Amino acid sequence: MTITTIDAELKVAIPEPYTDAFKVGQQVAVSQDEHGRLIIAPLDYYRKILDETFGMWQVRDDMPTDGVSYVDQIRRGKRLDDLRPAS
Repeated sequence: MTITTIDAELKVAIPEPYTDAFKVGQQVAVSQDEHGRLIIAPLDYYRKILDETFGMWQVRDDMPTDGVSYVDQIRRGKRLDDLRPAS
């Protein structure tokens, strides 16, 4: 465990072992877990994860290309007409 101090302006100095993870001026997301711990993560980390999964469903022919159409399709659900064989 590394201990640091919060200054009068509520700023926290990042201890030396962790400074490589951050750059001056970099945007970070700050959250608090259920145990009260603060989590400081560079936004680049989240963007990287989103970029890795971007378009993974794009090749499916049965899925709409935009989120609104997809949600509309889910809300409609499967109609009985879709399940009955054509006569």
